[in-house]
Formats: sequence, C-alpha cells, structure tokens
Amino acid sequence: MTRRTRPFRPADSPRPARLRRTLRPAALVGLAGLALGVTVGCGTLGALTNSADSARSRTPEPSSTAHQGDISLRKLTSATDTPKPTPTKTPTPTPTVTLTPLPRPTSTYPAPKLPPAPKDEAPELERIRYKLETIVWASAGEVDEKGTKSTCSKSEDDIIALGTYKFTCDVRLDDVQTRFAITATVKKSEVNWGWSAAKLPVTEKKAVYEATRQAFRPARVTCDVTDLEAVEVGTSSGLTCWVTDVYNDSVTYHGKLLPNGALAFEPDGS
Repeated sequence: MTRRTRPFRPADSPRPARLRRTLRPAALVGLAGLALGVTVGCGTLGALTNSADSARSRTPEPSSTAHQGDISLRKLTSATDTPKPTPTKTPTPTPTVTLTPLPRPTSTYPAPKLPPAPKDEAPELERIRYKLETIVWASAGEVDEKGTKSTCSKSEDDIIALGTYKFTCDVRLDDVQTRFAITATVKKSEVNWGWSAAKLPVTEKKAVYEATRQAFRPARVTCDVTDLEAVEVGTSSGLTCWVTDVYNDSVTYHGKLLPNGALAFEPDGS
C-alpha cells in the first residue's frame, strides 16, 4: 500500500489560489440566454420569431381579387412626393372670321324726283298741301303721286281773313298717314306758316341704305322698318338697325329721323 503524503508547506506560506472563479453577472445572462435558447428549441418556434418576421405574419396575403397596384410603393410614397408642375399649353388662337364688306354709299340717300309745284296764283291751302306732301316723300325716300292723298281741317275760305290760324292736315302715303299741326298767319301780302309732326314715314330701303353708309365696315345690315312705316321724329330711338361688320361682330345702331327726312345713326353705347 502506497501512502501519499502532502508536500510540506510552512504555516506562513501563502495558500494557492483556488481554481474556482466567481461568475460575473454578464456571464450569467449569457448562460441564461443559452438555456432559454435550448428551451425554445424544444418548444414552439413561432412564439419568439424576430420583429420583422412577426410583422410579416400579421400582414394578410393580398387577395387574388385585389386590384393591381393596391400595395404599390408608389402609392405609399405619393403623398410625400413633390408634385411635378403641369405643363402650360398655349391656346391656339381662333382665326378671325372676315366677311365680305358691303359697298358703302358715299352720299346721302338720293332725294326722289318731285312733281311740279302749284303755280303762284293757286289757292294758298293747295300750296300748303303740296309742300306737306313733299315732306312726306322726302322722308320716305320715294314719290307716289297716285298713292298720296292730303286733306286739311280748314278750307280755303276759312283762312282768307287776316289773322293767325291753327289747324291740322293729314297726308296719306299708301297705308301710312302723317298728321301735321299747322300754324298759319295771314297778312295782306303774304301767308306765313309752319308745321310739326310727331312721325314721318320711312321706307326699309332708305333705312338700310343710310345704316350701311354710316356704319363701320358693314357686311350685313337689317332694320326694324318693314316696307314703309311711320317713325318718330327727333328721337334717338326712332328706329333700330343691326349691323354685322366684316369681323363678324354685331353692333346695334339707333337712328334719329330729322324733320327734313334725314337719318342719323349712332352705335349703341355711344
């Protein structure tokens, strides 16, 4: 039997360091994690997957009936994308419509040719009626002796004595009648008289002629006078004509009938 003896160590010699070391907390955590890993390996893996795998597991798979592009990245980022400026389109200019201009008269509507006047020795009232007929013919722009009839409210015998008389005379041209208010002063050697009328006749032909002459570059002209009509004297709204110029713009012209039968047109708004 062999007996082992321990080597002699003096009492004051230092004790040899033990081979055990106290484990640090970090090492304990590592060991715990390792043990946990072993436990997980033996259990269900799905319970402790990483965060990315967990997010994917909660996202449902797109349905086969979903519209294409429902999960497009462009949709997710379109709210933050800087919108691109929309290109500005320069509108194509509309071509100017140019109409054929009407021939524009250079002079006023021609005065109609008048029949001979009564002789100087003719009765005064006959000469007054003739003068009133010429006023109607000049205003209308035409003469129709057969279609013209004139009458007065006084006879020749009523105005023989010296004095001032007021009466009326009517002149009918076709179906248009004009009433004149007459003031006559009878003297020894002469008779002075004057007239006034609220309306005078105007033909459509004359109205269109004067509107064409006075309008700006007319291409079409129509007036509210048909054939022959009575028109108010001295008012800017006596008659109306509509003029379309060569640039296809429509302008309204208002005509004023003057006592001498002339027509003066002005565009609307002037």
